[in-house]
Amino acid sequence: MRRALNVVLATALASGGAVIATASPAQAACADRGTYIAIINKKTVWKPTNVHSDWARPGVTITYAKSKEGTWKAEGTATVGAEAGVIFTKASASFSATIGKSWTKSDRWSYAATVQRKAGKSKGRLMMYHEARSFTAHKYRVYTGAGGACKLTTVYKKPGTYPVKKNSNLWGLQYS
Repeated sequence: MRRALNVVLATALASGGAVIATASPAQAACADRGTYIAIINKKTVWKPTNVHSDWARPGVTITYAKSKEGTWKAEGTATVGAEAGVIFTKASASFSATIGKSWTKSDRWSYAATVQRKAGKSKGRLMMYHEARSFTAHKYRVYTGAGGACKLTTVYKKPGTYPVKKNSNLWGLQYS
């Protein structure tokens, strides 16, 4: 029953469902009652940092060489409150990568790229992007409802995007 309930729980979390299973007559209450946090809607994204060249017109090759501190801060609300540590620990384990509230790295970068013509864009610049993880922290409660039915209720869903702690960067052209 516990394995079946876990499969139904995972399906309900993915779909945002409310009623997840009905208890058997022999079972008076839900076996997995309690409050849980799940990491859902996971994906890897690349976010622009504060390290970039000056703007250039199409056809110009930009060479960027500079010593600078690159930084990027989290975007989201899962870092707020007493459960932030639990959420980061679960998310880091879920992604197999350490994530946090911010990333900072001092280094020297040297890259070159040619600004291409893009419809509706008049300029471009070299931009450093940092690897991040986007996810939703879903806190939910499992309880026994009327008639012994096992039910799930959402306490909150907090989406956000958070930088990985390792120095994982990507250079590209940003257009405006």
